[in-house]
Amino acid sequence: MLFVNLKLVIRTAAFAALLAAMPIAVAGQKEQSPVEDATAATQYKALNVSTDPKVVVAGEYKLDPHHTSVIAKLAHMGLSHYTLRFDAVSGRFAFDPTHATASDVQISIDPKSVDTDDQAFDKRIANKYLETDKYPAIAFNSATVKIVGDHILVEGILDFHGVKKPVVLNVTYRGFAQSRMGFSGEATFKRSEFGVGEWIPLEADEVTILVETEFVKT
Repeated sequence: MLFVNLKLVIRTAAFAALLAAMPIAVAGQKEQSPVEDATAATQYKALNVSTDPKVVVAGEYKLDPHHTSVIAKLAHMGLSHYTLRFDAVSGRFAFDPTHATASDVQISIDPKSVDTDDQAFDKRIANKYLETDKYPAIAFNSATVKIVGDHILVEGILDFHGVKKPVVLNVTYRGFAQSRMGFSGEATFKRSEFGVGEWIPLEADEVTILVETEFVKT
């Protein structure tokens, strides 16, 4: 019994010594800086990205589809927020920094490009719910632009599923670099108001649209 207790004491003492030494070992380690691509870092610094809209070059801008995502999100059974993406998006943007509130935005989405990472389900949504043969495009055209602090409220008409209704897009301006502008946007509406009311309330009526996009001067 004494021998067993002696072994336990030795092991406990060794473990305590190890714990005591750990802070010293950690403190002795040098913090590693994150890996950075030198070429990319140089190019990024040369961009001189500015969040001041006054430095933006006035003119027509075209939506860059390679740096744009439009995602729809709605609650499913109250358990999660299901998301789907539209892959085919186009649009234009007319901007004058001296008259920012007169900006003109036009966006068009191909509803057949709905993407849930399940092709069979995509076709079901496109054909049965969005009825893409009857309504081949989803469009948003701005009517008024209001600047409220750091945010921009773009009020416009959403043409969806054969119904046209006003929708407000809450936009955050991300900045300007050379000939490119970036924005994040969010809008919420009830799909039943556009004639898409299947499976409510199992699948929520309220839909949130999340937009990340860049426009390039033409």
